[in-house]
Amino acid sequence: MNNLSESVKRWKRRGRKELVRDRWIALYADQCELPGGHIVEPFYVLEEKDWVHVVAVDATGAILLTRLYRYPADWLGWELPCGGIDPGEDPLTAAKRELKEETGYVAAQWQQIGGPLYPNPARQTNRVYSFVATDLTQAGPQSLETTEDIEFEFVPPTEVMNRIAKGDFRHALHIACLFLAADAAGIRRGVSSEQ
Repeated sequence: MNNLSESVKRWKRRGRKELVRDRWIALYADQCELPGGHIVEPFYVLEEKDWVHVVAVDATGAILLTRLYRYPADWLGWELPCGGIDPGEDPLTAAKRELKEETGYVAAQWQQIGGPLYPNPARQTNRVYSFVATDLTQAGPQSLETTEDIEFEFVPPTEVMNRIAKGDFRHALHIACLFLAADAAGIRRGVSSEQ
């Protein structure tokens, strides 16, 4: 059997047209040549900032969730503290900033979990970095951006799983982050011991 790296070939970019570029995104229409010579045009590529997600866990094992409205999906639901990485900022610094801005909490202990995930490698170039934050302290009020209106609360792991099952927590990348954090945050142990 052939090694995947030897049998699967990369596409080649033969051309690129920039359609949109602003502080949020860059959108390109690429001309791509497949390994067999077939040309795909346009193939859209979306560039965004890299992101961070934080699984913040208090001393009781409860997880800090945020609740906010997402305009593109016209959806109001629960998520994890999260946000974009600013230019020149490393992922851990961004995670600390986003946790404090969205909830007012800071954490003494931080652990990056897994490698970065790709939100949608079929169209997007950015990555998501996931962290578990523990030893939490309320350090002040929220410091929200104009576009943000965020509630937050601590909930036990079983309730997080219930919200996922009921569709109240349905952001796929956040669910992936929770599963990455399962051992580090005690989510699976918490669920199995409470059921």
